[in-house]
Amino acid sequence: MTSKQPVQYYGLKEFADIAKEEGMYYSTRQLSVYKGRDKLPEPTVMIGDKAGWTKDQIDEWIKQIKEKKSERNK
Repeated sequence: MTSKQPVQYYGLKEFADIAKEEGMYYSTRQLSVYKGRDKLPEPTVMIGDKAGWTKDQIDEWIKQIKEKKSERNK
C-alpha cells in the first residue's frame, strides 16, 4: 500500500515568498488587498479567517501575471 503525501497549503506570507523567488515583489498587505478584490485564486482551504493555497495555484497565478505583463510590454 502506498501512502499519499499530505497536501501543503501556503498562506499570504508564503505566497509572497514564492512570488519573490520568481522576481515578483508583493507584500503580504498587497496580496491581502488583492484577495479582497478577488485578484488572487480562490483559496483551497480556509482555517478560521486564514486562506490557504496550493503551490500549483500560486505557480499558475504567477504564470498568468507574468504573461499579462509580457503582453503589455509588446
